[in-house]
Amino acid sequence: MNSTKPYCLVYVSNAIDGEIAVFHLDAASGKLTPHARCQAGENVMPMVLAPDRQHLHAATRGKARHIMTWSIDARTGDLVPAGRAPIESSLAYLTLDPSGRFFVGASYGEHRVSLYAADRIAAGDGEPVQVIDGIEHAHAAVISPDGRFVYVTSLGGDTVHAFALHHEGQGRLDAIDEIQLEAGFGPRHLRLSPAGDVLYVLSELRAVVAVLRRDATTGRLSLQAVSAPPPVLAHLHDGVVRPNASHPVQPDPAMLATLVWAADLQITPDGRFLYFSERTSSRLIALRVREDGSLDYAGCADTEAQPRGFRIDPSGRFLVACGEKSPYVGVYSIDAGSGALSPVSRCEGGRGANWVEIVTPRDAASNGTPS
Repeated sequence: MNSTKPYCLVYVSNAIDGEIAVFHLDAASGKLTPHARCQAGENVMPMVLAPDRQHLHAATRGKARHIMTWSIDARTGDLVPAGRAPIESSLAYLTLDPSGRFFVGASYGEHRVSLYAADRIAAGDGEPVQVIDGIEHAHAAVISPDGRFVYVTSLGGDTVHAFALHHEGQGRLDAIDEIQLEAGFGPRHLRLSPAGDVLYVLSELRAVVAVLRRDATTGRLSLQAVSAPPPVLAHLHDGVVRPNASHPVQPDPAMLATLVWAADLQITPDGRFLYFSERTSSRLIALRVREDGSLDYAGCADTEAQPRGFRIDPSGRFLVACGEKSPYVGVYSIDAGSGALSPVSRCEGGRGANWVEIVTPRDAASNGTPS
């Protein structure tokens, strides 16, 4: 990649390969170019960028479970091993608070949320400082921009839990609120609006998005609206809560092929459009945010087979998607007016691709401070 040409660094975790693939994304054309592969570990899945944008973390979910850390070469995007901490839980989601002091992990199979001290993780100690059990099929966690509140989905309990994050000592989570959604909603991933005043919650089982208003002072939530089911998924029935992949009894594949199975949720930097992936149909669904906060269907695009994770670049111009059953990674341009997605490039990826992170070399070199 020509260092004088603006580009982004794209990271894709490949669970089957046990690697993280590094790509260069041309910031002008959207062309994606493979750059390197980094060994990570068996069944590497959720990733999170550190607040300084100079480090990447990932959790492995194989027999040996770890939180892995790499430093990012700001020029090439190469990942340089910087640490690994063994952990007990199999994490479906991993996030960091804005100060970089605390990790929060959600374990789907163990029905728990774990709080980790980042300094302990850096020292190779993966013992959580707190474990909250009894969150049925805990799936995702996001932290408020001020680092004071944590929101967690319970896919099996149709609930969004709210916790206060206390920074004193080694840290602590205290339950402050929970929102009970309609039975069968199946909340999976969630995303805060750029202003932090709205929490969007994706239904894995119905492919709809709940709009929750957030009080920035108290951290409490209130339900405002739920989007209508996308018309392009009318041929699918509501999904079911699925057992962990390691469970000895699995549902009939023929039956699952008729069911909704939504996955990831992302929002454009300007907050005008939401996108989510639906794995049964291998589509990306676009929603427009109206002035009153409600959501309208804005179109869809076919994408890689069984798309679990995707990401929008910091400029809001491109969306990068991968698929668990596709050997390719695709890039789509985002129409600023309509939110429509158009394919612009595609290149070879890895096996079991499931998570995407994007950072600009400038951010990786400047501690996240714009030049």
